[in-house]
Amino acid sequence: MKKKPILFALISAFLFHHSSFAQGTLTPPGAPAATMKTLDQIEARTIVNAANTPGDANNLFIISQPGSYYLTTNLFGVSNKYGIKISTNNVTLDLNGFSVVGTASANAGIYIIGGGNIVVRNGIVTGWTGGNEYGVYCGGSGRNTTIEGLTVATNYYGIYGTFHTVIRNCTVGGNLASGILAGSWCSILANYCDGNNTYNYSSEGGISTIGGTNRIEGNYLTANGYSGITLNSNSSYTNNIIIKNSVVGNGANNYIITGGQISGPIVSTTAAGVITNSNPWANFSF
Repeated sequence: MKKKPILFALISAFLFHHSSFAQGTLTPPGAPAATMKTLDQIEARTIVNAANTPGDANNLFIISQPGSYYLTTNLFGVSNKYGIKISTNNVTLDLNGFSVVGTASANAGIYIIGGGNIVVRNGIVTGWTGGNEYGVYCGGSGRNTTIEGLTVATNYYGIYGTFHTVIRNCTVGGNLASGILAGSWCSILANYCDGNNTYNYSSEGGISTIGGTNRIEGNYLTANGYSGITLNSNSSYTNNIIIKNSVVGNGANNYIITGGQISGPIVSTTAAGVITNSNPWANFSF
């Protein structure tokens, strides 16, 4: 009967002996490492300013390297200069809710003359009224340029897409000539164009084309000078697609559609009533 205390003592000694080797090393693990993110990790975009995107004799700022850029303040134009020039591929420019403001003697507000894969969004471009200049000019031969979510107002031309440009969800108003001007192979989608072409040029309107094979879809146009949507009369510029648009306030010139185009039927009405035309591609005129 005395064996139990002896056995208990042996087990206790064994456990104590082995637990004394389970503490691990006492050497410190080294200096503490940073656990917070760097500023570049939090905001991996580049501010448009004199230090990051310096200009030259013709441009206030120049984006010459691919990347993502943004504004942190309003920018104001200088006489005889473009505002922001984009001269390279693969650029996103976020106006970040700020304005690019021009003067009567300044050139285009945003001047895209580089390659392709460019996005400009989210802000205001206004006051670029120099002769035949633009709020936003999408030039060059680069593909895949997108202009979206901008308010482009009180410029000479509003937005010009020369080739392969998507212009969508913009508010374009009060420009002296056309609100949106398209060259060829452009998509003009879901924009609101009001009170453009205040000079009442017969070749201009809320949306105008000077080329072919554009898609003009789902836009709402009100009270633009001379015409709502007008297509170039040059017979070689064909295959523009005009569908699902609504134009108000230009009467017989709500739509000026030349031959060789592709257009949904135009539903006209002079009084409120029920829409009886069920064609899904119909344009509306009233």
